[in-house]
Amino acid sequence: MMGPFDRGLLVIYTFVITVALAWAAAVAAGFIPPYRILSWLGTVAGRPEVAFTFLGLSILAGARLFWVGVRPRRRQAVVHEAALGQVRVALTAIQDLVEKVALAQNGIREATARVYPGKEGIRIGIRVAVTPDINIPATAAVVQEEVKKRVLEVTGVTVQDVAFTVRSISARKPRVE
Repeated sequence: MMGPFDRGLLVIYTFVITVALAWAAAVAAGFIPPYRILSWLGTVAGRPEVAFTFLGLSILAGARLFWVGVRPRRRQAVVHEAALGQVRVALTAIQDLVEKVALAQNGIREATARVYPGKEGIRIGIRVAVTPDINIPATAAVVQEEVKKRVLEVTGVTVQDVAFTVRSISARKPRVE
């Protein structure tokens, strides 16, 4: 989705391109003699820093707008059609739920989750910090199963898969203040 900066940039860029194309069309149709354009370009060519600055900014604006147009977009909510209307669940809400489920397991000190739309539901990635006194494969299986079950229970959204990554093993317990 375009933010205010990108929208403003698009307005300015579109205006400049439209004026340039209108000017080129007027020259091609014979309404403006070509020597006028050559005379204006000669004025700008006398100040190369202006021409290069304008060209550089135009290229950067075009590249930025191209990127905004082609970048993959993340869905902001999962939508269900219910009998009385739509139910939307924000992906961040599901992330929070997943983190709480993971932190409820013994031996997991920290957890961060990412939720991605999948073909048949959602995909979840969990990165955790664990204590060294646990069996990582067994804990991972429990967390994956618990996350899948709890997300379906709470949101009604099917979980395609749960990727479990251990980013650190540490004996330190988090401080309680």
